[in-house]
Amino acid sequence: MGAVKMFTPYDLRPTIEITAFVLTGVSTMVVAVRCYCRVWIVGRLKLYDYIMLVALLCTWGLCACNHYQLMFGSGAQSGPKGMPKNLLFGSAVSWYVYHIGYSAVMGMIKLSILVFYLSFATHRMFRILVHISITFVAAVSTLMIFILAFQCPKKPSYAFSPAILKDRGAGHCFDLRIVFYWQAGFSIGSDLVILVLPMPLLVSLRMNTMKRISLMAVFSIGLLVPIASGVRLWGLILWANSGKLARYYGGYLIFWSQVEINTAIICASAPSLQPLVTRVFDKLARFQSPRGAYYYYGDGSNSISEPSVAEMIRSLPRDSISLLEPPDRVYYPSKTQVQEEFQTQVVIVKRSLEEEDIRSRVRAFSNQSPVHSHSTPPSSAFSTPSSSTGPSNMLRSGWI
Repeated sequence: MGAVKMFTPYDLRPTIEITAFVLTGVSTMVVAVRCYCRVWIVGRLKLYDYIMLVALLCTWGLCACNHYQLMFGSGAQSGPKGMPKNLLFGSAVSWYVYHIGYSAVMGMIKLSILVFYLSFATHRMFRILVHISITFVAAVSTLMIFILAFQCPKKPSYAFSPAILKDRGAGHCFDLRIVFYWQAGFSIGSDLVILVLPMPLLVSLRMNTMKRISLMAVFSIGLLVPIASGVRLWGLILWANSGKLARYYGGYLIFWSQVEINTAIICASAPSLQPLVTRVFDKLARFQSPRGAYYYYGDGSNSISEPSVAEMIRSLPRDSISLLEPPDRVYYPSKTQVQEEFQTQVVIVKRSLEEEDIRSRVRAFSNQSPVHSHSTPPSSAFSTPSSSTGPSNMLRSGWI
């Protein structure tokens, strides 16, 4: 197998194996970045993150299973002649495990996306639709795994015996072509439903138009998944109608299954990468933005680009020192702050006037003659104003 060159039509095994491990490696890096965003930016991993991690581990298990499938002759036009019985047994077991593993991985990826939808399902109808989708996907995936695991109901062990590679009817097994067609149709339909499900909610978001469009574009990346599922369906049709070349066209089924699975993992992780992407682009925008002088007017801000030093020098006379002078004050306090300062000043002025009035009364009283003066009889010192004295005269004389 190692001496066979890649991309040769008579042997697809090198192409399939390299593609499977490369794509799964890329998916692993994407999920690792996703977990980083969840832990260090958002705070912690959630249920849909753990489901995706389990799906990724199962994908690596499928890569190992694909390796054995290719080693036992899948993807080659002519299988090994005189293959020992134990190798035929290994080929049957690897295909049996592969079919069950593929159904489980695709089901977990869909459930991870739908559980993620629940994290922002604020509308009652949207939440109900998500719950219905979760129930339906979980039920169909479980049913599919059950059918594949017991594809030979009268004799379950016949499903991973070498005899099934030659004659399925002898073991009264299900026709997997019908099962796989039905599975592919469900996969494409559910992918489209999962893609369209959050769009009405995203359209109705109250935010900037460009932000809303960018958010919808992130979710629309999932359109690649039903496209990959459709291409896999084409490979499935080739395999189902290949006859004696079923071993060779099984390579197409393995290849496009890996493409579909890893595309689904990457697209499902795209919304979780948005906080990191936003932070990176914000830093790049700050780094690349022109350095200008920022002047603040009340609650708003305005940016004015600074002219170059050479232009400023050319526009000034030789004896000018305006470059060294501080700029005029451009900050103005808010209306509330001005009112508070004005009220404080009014209180201060009012208190100053009262104190000045008290001082004037004290000075007027001290300027009068002593009470026990020899020139003034005692009775005059304690005399009260006559009844003829009016209020205005009393104010002038200091009695009030």
